[in-house]
Amino acid sequence: MKKATKQADTKTAAAKAPAPLDAKGQTDLFVSAMKHFTKGEYAEAKPIFARAGEGPQLSVCESARMYSKICDQRLDQSKPDLRTAEDHYNYGVAMINGRRFSEALVHLLKALAMGDGAHVRYALALASGMEGDMPGAVAHLQRAVDLDPSIRAFARTDADFQPLLRDPIIGQVLHGER
Repeated sequence: MKKATKQADTKTAAAKAPAPLDAKGQTDLFVSAMKHFTKGEYAEAKPIFARAGEGPQLSVCESARMYSKICDQRLDQSKPDLRTAEDHYNYGVAMINGRRFSEALVHLLKALAMGDGAHVRYALALASGMEGDMPGAVAHLQRAVDLDPSIRAFARTDADFQPLLRDPIIGQVLHGER
């Protein structure tokens, strides 16, 4: 009975093991991992790099292992101690400046939960819009303008905000038509 169980366990383990990588599959995995890596998504990139490091191309293996170690280093870096709304706001703005909009949203929403302010809403509008959430961007921008009407003029001249000006509803908010 034990022998049959061991054979079944071996077959199950073999079925769960990933198929061997060919050169194209390895390259595709590496490209996928690099997309995550360039977005700052190190936790997502690391296992993909690890898998790409198991393929047949030595140069891709070496690069994948190197990037996997960089992911470890970046993940191990201590996160700042953010306690106040202003701390989260400033960190969120830093993430926007680094083009890490999804991470910015997390901290800006924490800042908002600690207290509503025009500057927080404006940053949320920018991060939301850059992430493709135009309804969220409009809602945050409208609230920012309600809290501080000078936001309208600022947004029209803010270089970071320019891509969002293509949206007609954003334009309506900034021109006081909404």
